Amino acid sequence: MIRTHRLRSILHCSLATLAAMLLWSCEAPVQLAVADVDPGGWEEAATIVIENRDTVALRDIELFVRSAGRFAEDTLSVRIVAHSPDSLRCEERLLLTIPQRARSATRIRERVTPYRRRAVLPRTGPYRLTIAPVRPAQGIEAVGVRIVASDAAGLE
Repeated sequence: MIRTHRLRSILHCSLATLAAMLLWSCEAPVQLAVADVDPGGWEEAATIVIENRDTVALRDIELFVRSAGRFAEDTLSVRIVAHSPDSLRCEERLLLTIPQRARSATRIRERVTPYRRRAVLPRTGPYRLTIAPVRPAQGIEAVGVRIVASDAAGLE
């Protein structure tokens, strides 16, 4: 009787552990958040919110912009202000290079630029990023953030 009870207890613990592992592995490998901006002249900051639940995973954070045919420049300087769930704030500038395409069937371009490699978001909750051009930019339609597990970043 004691032996059967112990086997059941071990079985229940094993099943609970397996269920937790399955739920944890269901976490999306890619997080994507996008904000539309005024393509006629982007001046205002775009706010992007990333909800974080994993405080230990190494992730690569990339910034991307979608531009239309009216964007004639080859670089774009942006100011990024990151707010963590515990109200810490970090501000920095990032220079994005946006190479011109010679003759493209589509005039819309997307450019992905690394922002952080092997980063850990140590707090659970919403991380808020505000992204603004250093000077007004015409032809930018959207700006966003893509977060990928560091070990999966090169698998696409």
